[in-house]
Amino acid sequence: MTEADGDRALYLYGVVRDGQPVPACGPVVEVVSCSSLAAVVESVPRHEFSSDALEVKLQCIDWVAPLARKHSAVLGQLMRHGPVVPARLCTLFSSASALAIALTEGAQRFHDALRLFDGRQEWSCKLFYDHARLRAIACADDPGVRALASRAATASPGNAYVLNKQRDARLSEVVAARIDAIVDEVIVQIDPEVADLRLRALLAEAATGRPERMALNAALLVDVERATALHTSLGALRSRLGGEGFALELTGPWPPYSFCDGEPGSGALEAE
Repeated sequence: MTEADGDRALYLYGVVRDGQPVPACGPVVEVVSCSSLAAVVESVPRHEFSSDALEVKLQCIDWVAPLARKHSAVLGQLMRHGPVVPARLCTLFSSASALAIALTEGAQRFHDALRLFDGRQEWSCKLFYDHARLRAIACADDPGVRALASRAATASPGNAYVLNKQRDARLSEVVAARIDAIVDEVIVQIDPEVADLRLRALLAEAATGRPERMALNAALLVDVERATALHTSLGALRSRLGGEGFALELTGPWPPYSFCDGEPGSGALEAE
């Protein structure tokens, strides 16, 4: 590939082994090879991806969404032909030589990651819970909660207030302990089926788009041949936990972002 000119920059999708087939993801996708690695890139107008332009555009969902879909589609095509170290959205290099330097400096890390990802996929496992449902179950089933509620029902107003506070505290403890127990059970259930597991930050309801609260957000690195067993194992657990107010979600496969301990750096782009 020729050096990018002053009006162009290189948008990086991901890094694969040099010689790995790169499918026709569109006429604009090209390859920069160095250190037995191949970076899959697209030449883009520099002014559209300058720091100042991105600061505005990344706040616009109508601009980000189609770019993210295209980015994901290219990675999906690459993953069909072998392992790939995915680049984050809008990873940019000023030139092919700047990208070659990044490949050379990170060669060992990239090759290690490609060996790790070979024959494996990332899946996302999330556990949600209906807080009101768990509290209702605890109110009915926990002897301590029932005893405090019974005492509060016949106590004087002052004592009833104290007993109800104690009941609420006990209720919170019981619900929290149950959630922790189910999280542990899910992890134990999936452990034999995964090559690696990374716990990620829990997301608020506004981010998940679900009314339930999140209890587990895990990234799983799974051998391709173990994916069916993973689905079967979690399917049985999902059915059993559903009546208690838990929802278990498994999605994927995804590019293995969660298992990239480092990723391609960005060649500095001067703002126009």
